[in-house]
Amino acid sequence: MATKPKDAEMDPGEKCIFLLKKCTKVLDTYEPRKTTVDAYIQDCECLKDKKVGEQALKFIHQVFYGCCRYQKFLKMFVTSFMYKCPATALRAEQTLYIVIAYLLFFRLEELTVPQFREFLACGYGTPPALLALMQYALNVEELEKWVKVEWCKVYDVDYIEKDVIGKLQSFRDQLKSVVDEVEYKATGTIKAVDGTCLGTTEKKRTEFKPFNLTQPRPRLIPEPDVISREVKAQPVPASIHKNSLNKVEEQKKKRMEEEKAKVLSKYTEADHFSLETGARRDHEAVMEDLKKKVESEQMAECTFYPKTSKKFVAPAGDATVRHNAASVLREDALLKQKQAKEYQILKRYQEDLHDASQFYTWQERMKEQDQSEEEARVRQRAAEMQLSRESAMEAYESSIRRKHILAEHQREELQLGLQMKEREKLWELGEKKLLVEETKEDRGKAREKELEILKERVNNADNMRKEREVEFDRKKKEEEQEMERKRDLIRQIRALEKVPVEKYKMFDPAEPPCQGLLDEMSLAELKERLRIVESQREKELDMKRERQLARKVEKQEELTEKAEMLAKVRERAREEQQQRHEEQKRQKILEEQQKQRHREKCITEVAEKLQLKKRQKKEEEQRLKLELKEIATKRQFLAANAEQVEAKAHAEQQAGLDREAMKRQKVSLIEQRKKNHTKVGEVQQRRDNQERDIEEYQQLQQTVTARVERAKAADLALKEEILQSVKSARNMQRQVAKKNMAELGHSSNAYMKRIQNRMATSC
Repeated sequence: MATKPKDAEMDPGEKCIFLLKKCTKVLDTYEPRKTTVDAYIQDCECLKDKKVGEQALKFIHQVFYGCCRYQKFLKMFVTSFMYKCPATALRAEQTLYIVIAYLLFFRLEELTVPQFREFLACGYGTPPALLALMQYALNVEELEKWVKVEWCKVYDVDYIEKDVIGKLQSFRDQLKSVVDEVEYKATGTIKAVDGTCLGTTEKKRTEFKPFNLTQPRPRLIPEPDVISREVKAQPVPASIHKNSLNKVEEQKKKRMEEEKAKVLSKYTEADHFSLETGARRDHEAVMEDLKKKVESEQMAECTFYPKTSKKFVAPAGDATVRHNAASVLREDALLKQKQAKEYQILKRYQEDLHDASQFYTWQERMKEQDQSEEEARVRQRAAEMQLSRESAMEAYESSIRRKHILAEHQREELQLGLQMKEREKLWELGEKKLLVEETKEDRGKAREKELEILKERVNNADNMRKEREVEFDRKKKEEEQEMERKRDLIRQIRALEKVPVEKYKMFDPAEPPCQGLLDEMSLAELKERLRIVESQREKELDMKRERQLARKVEKQEELTEKAEMLAKVRERAREEQQQRHEEQKRQKILEEQQKQRHREKCITEVAEKLQLKKRQKKEEEQRLKLELKEIATKRQFLAANAEQVEAKAHAEQQAGLDREAMKRQKVSLIEQRKKNHTKVGEVQQRRDNQERDIEEYQQLQQTVTARVERAKAADLALKEEILQSVKSARNMQRQVAKKNMAELGHSSNAYMKRIQNRMATSC
């Protein structure tokens, strides 16, 4: 009975989700530095699941191989997509985008569009991100703008345009329904070509219903108070019927006439004012003219054409300037400086019989000459800049013609270079295939070496960790001891601070401080002396004030004298200044004439130079055309022998490669011989060093053994001597004790001796 595959029991959606999860997990856990693609597929833990059947394993295997093969292509596409759509694309789904892009660009024809629709509609991945990915991949303009240039740096342009973008565009009509389905799933709407939304369904709105609450009872409103509207009028007074409006008007007029007559009686005809308005004609035309004139004056202030200012009229007389003390002193100081300079000049002339006036005149003349030359150079440069426009235009046109000629020449060289490059690529491809075979053989050795290094690093890390723990324990104990010592010091300091100290002394203002200093005095004496000093200071201030007043009067007189003298000097300087101004005007007119002549001369010289440059450029273009024509003819003759030249070049290249291989082999043999010789020398030297170390260690052992034996013998002799001395001392003490016992018995102590002596003296 045939058994079904394990992955056939799933639904199509669950199966697609399962396959995509496995593919993304395989790509995420793959580390190319540690293992190869084939080895990882065989050892991958996630592919050992029982749910993975043969078809699913084959699908995951092919997707994994394809993503590794087109890794650069897919990474460029996914990176540009995430950079273009950062709001919809998720960083966590980057591997899923790589798998979808591989299926879309390289396996869509084998996978078919309906099967690809199942992968998009399975629910694995966010629908807005998948929609943006499909729209980005099917938009040729966006691909050319964002990622095509980067693809062309790695792959051929024809391959990208025809086999990648062109092939995907051929499925555009079939994928339109898939994109619409994903769009409807992501947004709930489908946009038509004109931008309108299709398939929109009106959402059911929420109907609001009030809560079932108890209705409150209406409040009782009290009845309003009754307001009485009865109006009670006062009785009409009797004085109203005695008077009327006509009588009141007549009384007003009568009062007004009496007031006018009273006012006119106070003034005569001579007291009236005679005004011009009384003689003015009261015509409507005059009033209209006056009205228009006033309105025109008012509107003139609102216009944007202000009146021109009046012509400046120079004042006829000199302006009077009032000088203060500062200006007079300042001008006097300047005058004194000038006088001092003139005095020094006269003194130097008297001592040396000559002065520097001739040098200063020569210096001034040379400065003017340098300035005139600089101005002439500037004018010449300005004229050249004005006339260089034509030369620039001509140079631009000639450069364009030169570039056209060189471009035609470079096109021909480019065709030849491309042909040579194709041949070189074929040869490099063969070399690379050989190199790939060699690297496959050496791949396993690197893994073994990595494992050895890893084990060594683990051992070193364990040793370092143990040393660090021991050091940490030692340091912790030292810190605890230091902390205990500091706490003891703090307790001692706090105990000293808690001891109270009482220091106070009564103050007597009449008693000196008695500190042993010079000029000590009490506070009362200090105040008395201060009062005496203040009175003396007031007297000095009065005397100083009188002296300042006298000095101020003298200074005022001196200022008046200086002002009079400065007025005379100022008048004389004004006359000299007028003469200098007239001389400068004449000099300026002469300089302008010289500048105009020099400008005309520069223009003519520049025009001649431009004509000369034009002729030289035309001759150079003709010479370039002839040279390129000769080169083209030579190439035509050389093209016939191109095959022979190519064969000869290939043979020479092959011979060069053989020579290089022989040279490389010879160098490698020499280096290997040197390494072997060095290795043998190192082994011999190491053996000699070991023998020497062993001999030194043996000598050290012998010397230490001899020294230890000598020390042991000396120690035994010393112990024997001490033992003999102790025995002899004990024997001697024992003999003395026996002798005393025999002679005196137990009465040989000091107390019994004193008693015996006392008894002997008493007898």
